[in-house]
Amino acid sequence: MLDVVRRVGVMVQRTSPIQLRFAEGELTVFARTQDVGEAKESLPVQFSGEPLEIGFNARYLLDILGEIDGDTVEVHLADAAAPTLLRENDKSNALYVLMPMRV
Repeated sequence: MLDVVRRVGVMVQRTSPIQLRFAEGELTVFARTQDVGEAKESLPVQFSGEPLEIGFNARYLLDILGEIDGDTVEVHLADAAAPTLLRENDKSNALYVLMPMRV
């Protein structure tokens, strides 16, 4: 996930969010810059439920993902306006809270 956010995040302007679209079994990371273009990349994830699109400050998301040492990360989402909880999926007690941006 870190590599995907890093690659797509190149297209993010300072005030625009990087968008994450969660759907059944898939996460799509998307960024659009009005004058330059867009970037989109998908990866398989364990997700079930209603599809959800949420935006984050790319820098903050990269900072959190860079701190996670394990191979997996749990992302707990309520809705597109609620804070998102990220945590390592191992014995670590590290928790990270990330506030979304409007998309």
